[in-house]
Amino acid sequence: MSELIPLIKELISTPGVSGFETEIAQLIVSKIENYVDEVKVDRLGNVLAQVQGKGAARVLVDAHMDEVGLIVKAIDDKGFIRFEVLGGIDNRVLPAQRVIIHTRKGKIKGSIGVIPPHFTTGKERDRVIPAENLFIDIGASSREEAMEAGVRVVDPITLHRGLDELLGSRICGKAFDDRIGCLVVIECIKRLKDQEIAADLLYSFTVEEERGLRGATVSAYSLKPEMAFPIDTTGAADFPGVKPYTTTIELGKGPVIRAVDVRFVSDRQPRELLIETAEKMNIPYQLAVAMGSTDGAAVQLSREGVATCPLCVPLRYTHSPVEVVDLRDVENTIKLLTETLKTIT
Repeated sequence: MSELIPLIKELISTPGVSGFETEIAQLIVSKIENYVDEVKVDRLGNVLAQVQGKGAARVLVDAHMDEVGLIVKAIDDKGFIRFEVLGGIDNRVLPAQRVIIHTRKGKIKGSIGVIPPHFTTGKERDRVIPAENLFIDIGASSREEAMEAGVRVVDPITLHRGLDELLGSRICGKAFDDRIGCLVVIECIKRLKDQEIAADLLYSFTVEEERGLRGATVSAYSLKPEMAFPIDTTGAADFPGVKPYTTTIELGKGPVIRAVDVRFVSDRQPRELLIETAEKMNIPYQLAVAMGSTDGAAVQLSREGVATCPLCVPLRYTHSPVEVVDLRDVENTIKLLTETLKTIT
C-alpha cells in the first residue's frame, strides 16, 4: 500500500462542498501548520500559508479544497429531500447514489431515489433524469420528521463514497478533484521543510473553484505572487467511448504540464521551468492542451499579472464518485513540483 493512501482517505472523507469548506480547511491547517512560517484562513475561507525564503521571488503554489456536491433546496410533505447541484456534476451519475447530508445536528445518510424499471417505459429508461426531478430518501415519512432530524434548506450534501484500491498502482474514489491536488501541495510543503529555498513560497488552498474560481481570485490578490503553479487534476481520455484526439492525456504517463485550456494559455517561464526540471530529473511528464480550466485562469490575471502554469494529475471520470488516478502520477507530480521550486533563484 502506498504511504500516501491514508492521507488521501482522510482528505476525501472530509466534507467540503463548494461554498462549505470549513471542515476540509481545518484539516489542511492541521496538516501544514508545523511545516510553514505562517498560516491563516482568510475571510472567504481560503487557507493561506507562507514559508520565508531569501526573497528572490514570490512563488505561489495553489490547490482548491472544494468538491462538487449538492445542496438541500426543499423538503416535501413526505420527507423527501429536493436538491440542487453545486459544481459540474453530470445528471447521468446521480440516480441511485448514496449521499450524506451535513446538518447542524450531524450527518444524515440517504440515497438518491430511482424509479425501478417495473414502473417505467423503455423510453423513460433511456432518458437522463434532470437533477430537479430527483430526490433523496433519508427514511423520513414527513417534512416534520426530516426537519426534526436536523435537515434544513441550504444544508450541503456530499456523495457517500470511500477509496478503493484497484489493480497495480491505481485507486478509485470521489473528490480526487482536487483533494489529490491538496495532497500534492501538503506533501511538497513537508518535503521542503528545513531546505534552503531562494524564493518566498506562498501556498493557497482555495474555496469555490468549482463555482467560478472565486477563492483563487481573492487569494492571489492578497498574496501578490510573481509566479504561480496551480495544482489540480485534469481529465484523461484513455478509456472507451471518448472521441479520438479529445486530449492526449493518459494515466500512468506522468504529471500534466497544462499548456492551454479553454480559458487560459500558460506563461513560458514557469512552463519551461517545469519541462527543464522534469527532463533533468528524468521525471515522466505530459505537455497538453486540456479541457475545462483551473485556478490558474484567475491567478494569472491578478493585479499586474502573474506568470502561471498549472501542473496537474491525470484523472479519469472527472466529477463522478468513481474518479480514478494512478499513484505513480501523484508521486511524480509531488517530485516535479518540489524539484522545480528548488530551482527558482
